[in-house]
Amino acid sequence: MLSNRFLSSVGGTNQRLVLLILNFRLPPVTFALWRHAHVRIVADGGANRLYDALSEGSMQQDRLLSRSDYVPDIIRGDLDSIRPDVLDYYSKLGTQVVDESGDQDSTDLQKCIACAHELIASRPGDLQGASIFAAGAFGGRIDHVLSSLCTLHRHEGEKIILCGDGNLVRLLPCGHTDLEPDLDVEGPACGLVAMAAPATASSQGLKWNLESTQLEVQGLQSTSNTLAGSRVSVDTDQPLLWMTEFRDPLEE
Repeated sequence: MLSNRFLSSVGGTNQRLVLLILNFRLPPVTFALWRHAHVRIVADGGANRLYDALSEGSMQQDRLLSRSDYVPDIIRGDLDSIRPDVLDYYSKLGTQVVDESGDQDSTDLQKCIACAHELIASRPGDLQGASIFAAGAFGGRIDHVLSSLCTLHRHEGEKIILCGDGNLVRLLPCGHTDLEPDLDVEGPACGLVAMAAPATASSQGLKWNLESTQLEVQGLQSTSNTLAGSRVSVDTDQPLLWMTEFRDPLEE
């Protein structure tokens, strides 16, 4: 069962939540967040992951997972990865399929975020201020991982969380940010990384706090840091990647 603290941190309790599913191994928390999400958008390769994760007899905490209970609202992408049987299955159940094969300059994550923006703009009454949680965001090729981290920088100031391969990652904007990590599932390992530009940052709530410390690609980064408690604050003059070790509460 997901704690209210964790749900609040990803936008599932007090805010709206848009769930994205990408083409890497899906953590079990995906299916719990599904029930809290207002919209579920799946990349074309992510549809295979979703379909296969819900094979007959799949269980989660003694609960049978049925494919028919996890039907995406939208499948979006260039459709080169999705298997014909998966496409046929979800199409027949009413999933909207958006073919973007003409766009080869954006990634699946970027296409899904763009789709989320379109829905939020078209449904301000029930989606305004929605957070975006992308499951299956990490794993496999390092160029995909780096591209996903770069994508976060395109959306400074938005609440977008990437989850996968035992990590939660979000972008902290310039200025002051207060964080309340759920220690039951996050940490103790954490990090602050300047990727787009050198940053001068200070922090509270970490084992090794920063004190007007310069972080940069060619110099020091606050990797292998540790959470000292359930409250962290960060001040920075440039966007910083905030990453925490993630222990899926529903992982067997």
